[in-house]
Amino acid sequence: MADNLLPGRFDPHDFALRLARKDVDIAVALGREFDVPMRLASLAAQELTAAVNRGWGNRDSQVAMVLQEERACVQVRVPKDALSQILEQERGGANG
Repeated sequence: MADNLLPGRFDPHDFALRLARKDVDIAVALGREFDVPMRLASLAAQELTAAVNRGWGNRDSQVAMVLQEERACVQVRVPKDALSQILEQERGGANG
């Protein structure tokens, strides 16, 4: 999240949304094949599909979280330099 969602960096991708959707679709199909309920995976597949349908398939998979931001009418962004500073403080606090 610190590298992609929070600073709003979805290009270039670390892991493409289209590949994440493919993997979740495989998991759902496997669950169906073995008669295993996959309710949360099915929900995730729907969300990823909605994001792919927006043309975001080649963006970072975390871009799918923008859909929830839109539904909530919020945008969660933190500047990269502020994130770096916070993470450094956390690492220092863990060591000290």
